[in-house]
Amino acid sequence: MAVILVVPLGILGALLAATGRGLPNDVFFKVGLLTIVGLSAKNAILIVEFAKDMQAQGKGLIEATLEAAHMRLRPILMTSLAFILGVMPLALSTGAGSASRHDIGTGVAAA
Repeated sequence: MAVILVVPLGILGALLAATGRGLPNDVFFKVGLLTIVGLSAKNAILIVEFAKDMQAQGKGLIEATLEAAHMRLRPILMTSLAFILGVMPLALSTGAGSASRHDIGTGVAAA
C-alpha cells in the first residue's frame, strides 16, 4: 500500500513543475514520468523491506517503520540529489532539440 501511495506524489510534483514552466505533456515528459515512478517505487519498496526485516526481529510496527525510514533517508536523499543534479543540464539546455530535453529534465528533476 505504501508503494502505491507514493507514486502519485511523484507524478503530481512532475506535473506541477511542467505546467509551471509551461511545458507540454508530450511523449518526452511521459518518459520522465516513467523514470520518476520507478525511482519512487524503488525507494518505497526498500523502506518497506527494511521495516519488514526489523519487525521480524521483534520490533513493533510503528517502531520498525520509523527506524527503516530513518535508516533509508540518507541513501534516498543522496540518490535523489545525484539524479536531480544529473538531469539539470537537460532541464536548462539551449539550442537545437532543447525542447525535448526540457521536458525530460524538468519532469525528472522536479519530482
